[in-house]
Amino acid sequence: MLQIARVDILDGQTLDIELSNGHLILFDTQCLPKADHRYDSLRNLELLPRPSTDGQNIFWRDGTRIALTEILNWLPMQTIKE
Repeated sequence: MLQIARVDILDGQTLDIELSNGHLILFDTQCLPKADHRYDSLRNLELLPRPSTDGQNIFWRDGTRIALTEILNWLPMQTIKE
């Protein structure tokens, strides 16, 4: 099963995600769906605090959480917007 091995922040808003298979994902949190208000607290910050992971989710102290499955689903849309 694919898991998140490590997560960090690049340039304030981009997640640097390393997966258990060695692949890296650079995920711009500004591309999170605007209609989903669960992510408003992330969008309102200029610099994201460092997140944690449990292997399947990325989460912050304030309770905001992004699942790996969501990130993988959003990747094609992020590429199109760039």
